[in-house]
Amino acid sequence: LDKIIKEKNEYAQEKKKNYTVLIESPGPNTNKPLHLGHIRNMFLGNTLVNLNKKIGNKTIRVDIINDRGIHICKSMLAYKKFGKNKIPNKKSDHFVGDFYVIYDKESKKNPKLEEELNEMLLKWESKDKQTIDLWKKMNKWVLDGFKESYKRFGTKIDKTYYESQYYDQGKEIIQKGLK
Repeated sequence: LDKIIKEKNEYAQEKKKNYTVLIESPGPNTNKPLHLGHIRNMFLGNTLVNLNKKIGNKTIRVDIINDRGIHICKSMLAYKKFGKNKIPNKKSDHFVGDFYVIYDKESKKNPKLEEELNEMLLKWESKDKQTIDLWKKMNKWVLDGFKESYKRFGTKIDKTYYESQYYDQGKEIIQKGLK
C-alpha cells in the first residue's frame, strides 16, 4: 500500500500486459431486486475492470442473468394470483420482489401453491403464450430496475447473457448425456 500511495497514478504502469480479460458480474436473477451480494459483486467487478485497464488489459464485462426456472415462477404465480394486474408503483425490481415474498408467505399457508408453481414452470417450458407474456412483462420490470441500480453504482455491461436464451440448448445437451 505504501508503494501505491507513493506512486499514485504511476503505480503498475510498467506492467502493461495487453491481454483481453472477461469479467462476469453481478449475475442476478429476475425474481427480486439486487441484494447486498450483488452490490458486492458490482463493486468487485468495477474494481477488476479498473485494475485491468490500468495495467493495459482490454476488459469485456458480461452479465449472466438467471431469468427462468422455478424461482422466477414464484414471483409470477404470486403476481398472477394476488397482483390484480397492478403496475409498478415503486422501483420496478422491488415491485416484483414483493411478489416473491408474497409467494413465500402464501405457500406456507397453502401448500397446494407448489403444485401450481410446478404447473407454471411446465407451461413456461412448453411456451404457453399467457405464461410467456407474464414472464416477459415481469422480466422487463426487473431488468429496468437493474439498469437503474447498475447506473447508480457505475456498472457498465458490455454483453448480457440470459439463461432463457440457452435453456433449450442446455436441455438437449443434458438429454443427450443421460442417454
